Amino acid sequence: MDFHRSALTGLACVVLGLASATAQSAPAPGAAPPGSGPAASLLSPADLDAIARIQAAGLADRRAYNLTEALTTELGPRLAGSPQEARARAWAVARLQAEGFADARIEPFKITFWGRISERAEVLGPAAQPLTVAALGGSPSTPKGGLEAEVTRFANLSALEAAAPGSQKGRIVFIDEVTIATQDGMGYGAGVVKRRRCATVAAGKGAVACLIRSAGSSVNRFAHVGMQGPASEPGMIPAASLPNADANQLTRLLARGPVRLRLDLQTTFTPNVDSGNVSAEIRGRTKPQEVILVGCHLDSWDPGSGALDDAVGCGIVTAAARLVQEATGGPARTIRVVWFGSEEVGILGALEYARRHEPELGSIVLASESDGGAGRIFKFDHRFGDSHADKAAAIAAALAPLAILRGDAAAMGGPDMGPLRQKGVPVFDLAQDMTSYFNFHHTPDDTFERIILADVQQNVAAWASVLWLASEKGWTFRETPSASP
Repeated sequence: MDFHRSALTGLACVVLGLASATAQSAPAPGAAPPGSGPAASLLSPADLDAIARIQAAGLADRRAYNLTEALTTELGPRLAGSPQEARARAWAVARLQAEGFADARIEPFKITFWGRISERAEVLGPAAQPLTVAALGGSPSTPKGGLEAEVTRFANLSALEAAAPGSQKGRIVFIDEVTIATQDGMGYGAGVVKRRRCATVAAGKGAVACLIRSAGSSVNRFAHVGMQGPASEPGMIPAASLPNADANQLTRLLARGPVRLRLDLQTTFTPNVDSGNVSAEIRGRTKPQEVILVGCHLDSWDPGSGALDDAVGCGIVTAAARLVQEATGGPARTIRVVWFGSEEVGILGALEYARRHEPELGSIVLASESDGGAGRIFKFDHRFGDSHADKAAAIAAALAPLAILRGDAAAMGGPDMGPLRQKGVPVFDLAQDMTSYFNFHHTPDDTFERIILADVQQNVAAWASVLWLASEKGWTFRETPSASP
């Protein structure tokens, strides 16, 4: 602990010195102007001591790990709108109450439930063989017994978009674009576009169905599932995902000549079913009206148990909030934890939360979500007002002993923070290493076995550090409107 404290003090000076030098030579967006004063003055020796103690506690804390194990074991998959998601909401309320949170409650809303019944694909003819396949979220069913058609391969979505209208009449379109694994997840961001757009674009070309290479990097024979465009979109056709191994096989077969495929997807839609957000908080001891909102999402896709996406995120933010409470006897500002519902099918819980709580959004001083798996945090990004870059530098200094670098001023806050960010709520990101995340994300391999305790503990230590600073320092992160002339 003594080593950790001295390391924090030394690294704070180094990081803040580098931040100051960088700001003077090449200011980044949102950086403080040259000569604005060192951010080091924002962190006192007492602050550094408190942060060191919080981080040491976080690096030994098992609550996030244990919560993840309990949620995935006792509830399993939690598809949005399903009975499992409903049971998970009740479970979450009881768990948050047991963890010492106040005002734990469900805020219900309605959605249309989509679910899979059966899915099958097979190559016909001389090379007859089955293919592993998974319906994409929102896909309608094929006719009973399936449909049969020849396959046209496109290297990427752009190639399909360039095809002539009607050119794929009666065919199954196959987009063979590979998703590249990257530390920051950008490869997924690019690769997932084909999942969202394939059915709509293919329908416009006359196709009867669409297949995509999985928007993931798994080498196992697991299809990567996920939502596509809304099922109510005109012209929507059945759509499914192939594991990378099966996509490779189909590509090799197509290189040998025409391939005819039978695709049988049976799905179900049920309107007006229950979903909901779960909210709880630790009331602020001196500024209870000022809220720091941290989130995760409770729902998951159905093939796995949703450990990485996003049970562990719920464990991380919950454990971090409790660490701050223990370190302070109660945070100065209220820390509100929201486990959002129906994120996977269109951030529906986040949209409902922003709508329902719009009158009070001005009281949310800072917000973020843990929804990037369980990899170690490597970077801190923010989206504060332009005049608050010194706070970003101070937070980066506090995180430096955890091997976390200062990033940029373009934080997104996480998927469920999008509606709040768009309404002016300041956000930050604690970016996790996602190099291997998409080997498991949205597949049957998203299980508790993918959770590494030491990595989760580093996450908790980082989150608790930011929450403590945001609560105890009383900093403003929102840009103050200029006075009218």
